Amino acid sequence: MSSDTAGSGPDAQPSPFRGRGILEIPSIRLGHAGELTDARLTGITTVLPPSGSTIGVDVRGGGPATRETDVIAPGTHSYGADAIVLTGGSAFGLGAVTGVVDTLAEAGLGFPAPGLAGAVIPLVPAAAIYDLGRGDGSVAPPRPNEGAQATHAALSGRIDEVRGSVGAGIGARSGFQTLRGGLGSFAVRLPSGTTVAALVAANSLGTIGTPSGGLWLEPLLRSIGLDLPTVQGLPAAPPADSRTAAKNTTIAIVATDARLDPAQTTRMAAGAHAGISRAVQPSHTLFDGDTVFGIATGADELPTDRDAATRELVMITAAAADALSLAILDAHASATPVDSAWGQPPTLSEIAPDFTSEFNAL
Repeated sequence: MSSDTAGSGPDAQPSPFRGRGILEIPSIRLGHAGELTDARLTGITTVLPPSGSTIGVDVRGGGPATRETDVIAPGTHSYGADAIVLTGGSAFGLGAVTGVVDTLAEAGLGFPAPGLAGAVIPLVPAAAIYDLGRGDGSVAPPRPNEGAQATHAALSGRIDEVRGSVGAGIGARSGFQTLRGGLGSFAVRLPSGTTVAALVAANSLGTIGTPSGGLWLEPLLRSIGLDLPTVQGLPAAPPADSRTAAKNTTIAIVATDARLDPAQTTRMAAGAHAGISRAVQPSHTLFDGDTVFGIATGADELPTDRDAATRELVMITAAAADALSLAILDAHASATPVDSAWGQPPTLSEIAPDFTSEFNAL
């Protein structure tokens, strides 16, 4: 399905497409760092919104690891953010954000420090997944130098990787540690021409598979006209008394090129959580820190008519949920298989090769 399939007539429907994922939103940049080895599986992703973007966030999980989310809530000074970071390492991984902040400050990007000529204070909201110990069992979260590396990569504007076992998705798992997750991204084009996209580090406690071994997302895939091979054989959730808890979290960014105010951007992020609930069950548990950031770049104005603008806002929020659902599936379909000696769970491509081959070709 291509980015050119969305029509503009009265009966036109939103058109989901894989494409370049969140990079389909003009001027967004990102970079990654991390390590994918048998000793250490973790990483960090820096996302740079274009100057003047509106930022929002909505936290739903019971065990979040976050930084500077209050400063982007509606009712604050609404400066926005100089970067948004998705990282591994749980609360330890948030320490890597200092490398992001220092790199941005060196580049002169940040909130002007009052009374200090030439000084800036980069504002960098962040969220972390739990991936500690997924290599050799040691506590080895992303480090500040890796935060700096990811940010230098983003500033270069040359990085186009939005999916797979990269950055914050390197050590991701889902389904009570039974399936490798990863980083995923998907976009939706609305009939108006507005684009909405999601980037996710999929590391949920819940499973993307039904008890029968299929996908919870099968109804969505059918509804958007994707005729893909049936998925069978996904791992079932283990018995309740043997489940590994507190090692999870789905963190994401949803972005649009529409012009939204802080409250509307936050509403887009809040509505996108439905995309997690649809793709993963259970979701938003006490052992997940599910967090969704929102970015509105403001390149496209909403309709001037109030009713038309309201309808467009509803469609943007619904598209954010669809994009996030599909990005979660993309994260699993793109995960890199590793040597069985590493002691890691299988990937979706190893369980359902026909499905992932066709999905990845979209």
